[in-house]
Amino acid sequence: MAPYRPIYLTRSDGKLEILSKSRKKESNAPTADQLDSRPDAKGNTDYFKELELGDAKEVDWRRKLGGMLIREIGGQEHPGSNYILAALPENYRLYERVKSGPMSEVTDAYLYGHPQGRKKRYRSPGDFFPHLLWLATDDNGDPDNCSCKLCAPDDLQVFKEPERTKPPEPVKKEQPPIKKEAIPPKPSAIGTRPMVIVPPRSHSEDKGISVTKPPASKPPSATLPPAVARQAGPPPATPTLLAPAKCFEQDQDSQWSKYLFRPGELAWFNRGNAWGLSVILKRTLERDLQDPSKDRAKYLVQPLSNPLQQKSTKIIESEDGLRPWLAWSPPLPTHSGLANTPGLTYSTIDWKGVTSGHYGQGDAEVDGSIFAAKAVDDSLTLFHPLTNNTVTTGERTYNGIYLGGEKIWTGEPIRLRVGSGQDIMVIHSIVERLKPGSTSISSATVLLVGDIYKFSTLSLQPGVEPPDNRHLPLRLRQDMEYRNTATIRIKRTVSFWKLAQAQAKLPVTDIKGRWYESSALLPILKGADAFSQDLTRGEIGDAGQWMNARGDCNIVSGVPPKAGTRVVDRLDAFGKSIPPGTKISKGLDGPPEEQAFPKENAMPPTVQQHVQVPMPMEGVQEEVGKKGLEGQGVSDGDIEQFMDLDRLEDGYVQQFAEAGGQF
Repeated sequence: MAPYRPIYLTRSDGKLEILSKSRKKESNAPTADQLDSRPDAKGNTDYFKELELGDAKEVDWRRKLGGMLIREIGGQEHPGSNYILAALPENYRLYERVKSGPMSEVTDAYLYGHPQGRKKRYRSPGDFFPHLLWLATDDNGDPDNCSCKLCAPDDLQVFKEPERTKPPEPVKKEQPPIKKEAIPPKPSAIGTRPMVIVPPRSHSEDKGISVTKPPASKPPSATLPPAVARQAGPPPATPTLLAPAKCFEQDQDSQWSKYLFRPGELAWFNRGNAWGLSVILKRTLERDLQDPSKDRAKYLVQPLSNPLQQKSTKIIESEDGLRPWLAWSPPLPTHSGLANTPGLTYSTIDWKGVTSGHYGQGDAEVDGSIFAAKAVDDSLTLFHPLTNNTVTTGERTYNGIYLGGEKIWTGEPIRLRVGSGQDIMVIHSIVERLKPGSTSISSATVLLVGDIYKFSTLSLQPGVEPPDNRHLPLRLRQDMEYRNTATIRIKRTVSFWKLAQAQAKLPVTDIKGRWYESSALLPILKGADAFSQDLTRGEIGDAGQWMNARGDCNIVSGVPPKAGTRVVDRLDAFGKSIPPGTKISKGLDGPPEEQAFPKENAMPPTVQQHVQVPMPMEGVQEEVGKKGLEGQGVSDGDIEQFMDLDRLEDGYVQQFAEAGGQF
């Protein structure tokens, strides 16, 4: 079966609340009495429950609606594809009515959200489709142009609230999809620009697993023996159904080897002879001049600094000029007065005194970026709210979270502190749980709910096959296939992600950070030549082993990690370390003008083409002795600022030297 391609609807008239006849607000959903699932004296139940995104019936609705919509408005440019709504229109919610007795149970689904209130609900996908078509095609947004049963005066239906004492009704057959000629819209109803977005196929969907990173080498080809393909091993535990992306940017970040970095993230950037800290403002794809068959990611970053010496934006022409925040560890401040005073934070430091020399000699810009980055690492921001059940359960759910320096979506893997140290979790829900009787987010608990997987390896033997990983996110699957092509032929081993626990709930203190593809990140961290040598030896490790964890730079010895400081807006996490008026682009989910880059390239292309990777400590000492710090164009603080001191102490420099690379 062809994969389902998401359709994003850009308009909705759905309402979560409406004004009653008495001018009071009421929820546009089943009443509290209808949500009561307690049985009556005879043991019968009759109640409604909300179907969450990803429920089998909810997915079925979106698949049917997506198929009908694409047949109505077009889609011939993608023949043979299946389609699904990425989500129901905003503020429309699907509820299931459950009626059961001692001998039977009947369930039916109802879609709530129509602006006329809870009595105006849809009973089937076919019932709702005319309204969906109007939302997708009417440029004027005039409800009089809608031909659905609830909006059209000629076909208006008033649904009575269900009587809880009635016996269970037989299951009704769902009416078939409405044919195009069966729902002729009014001439003025259909506009010329459908208000839906059908994202283009990902690189991997169009061409299979086409390795674009690293460009310098390809893994050796290998196939499983015929016996392996014929006989499968024992089935794995049941994983949680993976929900589709809910916005275009999330869909972009779910694709393998497309973008390593995301708007709003904290990242190291190449300044020429040294590295600095920045926030990523926007990104785009351009044709690679060296290989026109490939795209190259380009980024606009805002360097961090102290409030008195803020910097201009920089264009980074290649991902070689960036590093994830957690790839390196921030060193001590360059000013001795700051380094020797415990408890200082970006907001409590007297920056005027620092720039005036009251804290000793050093680089105030570098120290500003260090303290700003530590403040960001301590922060967390929830974004893209999905559900709000604070009245019933005291919980809200979100589609994404800025955790420290990184942007994380639902539906993608993260690295864990718990377990073996290499375990990952595929997030299925981000939950904010308020304290009883409180509406304050500062006291709320944030939980990540998902399936935990362990990295496992098997010797390649006839009749033994690892579990099928088709239920995992695309990035996980394709990265594993890439790694296996190298290990199967050289080491005769095959690796896979084994489900350890479904629907686990973890606090943010148990999270290390984002998971990165080894095939994409290791060529940058280790260098293309060193990574190519690893490929020929069949030794492609986990990129997470080269990464720190969120919160490490703020941990006090003997004190467990903290959840961090809740920040409502992502820009507030950076405070005065960036200029006023700085904006983080929403990318494809925002207006087109947000995606435009400055005309001038503030960072010369030659700097990006010849990246100066920080040297091991021994090499730095030699270079300083030959040329002096001034000869390199950097201050004392710059050398330490861009060294990973934690890894130096752990002997990682020696490992890199032996591998022929630089750190």
